[in-house]
Amino acid sequence: MIIEPLAGALGAEVRGLSLSNLNESGWNELRQAFLKYAVLAIRDQKIESEDLMRIGGRFGEPCYYPFVTGLEGFPFIFEVVKEESETVNFGGNWHSDTAYLPQPPLATLLYALEVPKHGGDTLFTSTRAAYDALSDGMRAMVDKLVGVNSAALKAGGGRSKMHSTIGSMKVHDTDSAEQYESEHPAARTHPDTGRKALYVSRSHTIRFKDMSEEESRPLIDFLQAHQTRPEFTCRVRWQPGTLTVWDNRCTQHSAVNDYHGQRRRMRRLTVGAQTPS
Repeated sequence: MIIEPLAGALGAEVRGLSLSNLNESGWNELRQAFLKYAVLAIRDQKIESEDLMRIGGRFGEPCYYPFVTGLEGFPFIFEVVKEESETVNFGGNWHSDTAYLPQPPLATLLYALEVPKHGGDTLFTSTRAAYDALSDGMRAMVDKLVGVNSAALKAGGGRSKMHSTIGSMKVHDTDSAEQYESEHPAARTHPDTGRKALYVSRSHTIRFKDMSEEESRPLIDFLQAHQTRPEFTCRVRWQPGTLTVWDNRCTQHSAVNDYHGQRRRMRRLTVGAQTPS
């Protein structure tokens, strides 16, 4: 197993292994790398849906995604597709997956089936590095805040409006998005490493508890800009057969929408529902 860091703050590329045949020693090494780097781009894998479920099970139980229909026989897996004719992509804003659920997934697995000749990368940022870089006074304030997180995607004009332009995906129930709302600490503690990380995003956090949206917005905007500073980020360049696994407890990600006229098709699974604390 060859593990090479992608950047200073987070991320690593992994080569020289087959996840379908990995022994227990290999899984232990991979788990330690996951906790250290938070984002693992595992290259040259041949993975069917049943393999993806089995690999995901190493990180946690599968999680249901409320707005896209899963594959036949594999309801927890769905395809993320952008066709040549489409101009809006799925996941094109900084966020941590489904922070609006009471128990968001600890990990997301995304497997590349078809990728553009150029473009279509995914950016990641370390929200634990961002938390560490805050001033003592700001950390003390953030530690006391509780974020109210919504699936409505208000900052982007609403989930129904955004998803209506993604015609190739089996999107449903977007009109009920506002019903999905959960409160989580603005700075959460990782249960495995004990390190704190910011858990606030412009995409999902609509306000802080006991504060109005108007009062909350300047701080949400500041924290979003702060945690996506270049020194906290890495970039995964996709290849067919790449499986990227990331830790939603201490990262955010954004799919770069720079490949109009080209097709991109991935398979996605989230696992390990946990209550942030």
